[in-house]
Amino acid sequence: MSSRTCIILACLVAVTGAGLRLAVPVTPADDAFREMLRLYRTLEDRPR
Repeated sequence: MSSRTCIILACLVAVTGAGLRLAVPVTPADDAFREMLRLYRTLEDRPR
């Protein structure tokens, strides 16, 4: 594959990703998910 083709494909992927990011709404994290993340952080801080 030539360099030109790779650059064109990379640009198409970037534009598609940006378009999807703008078009599809992102659901914010709920409280249960945040609590689970806090639990995982405390488990990582624990000495082994």
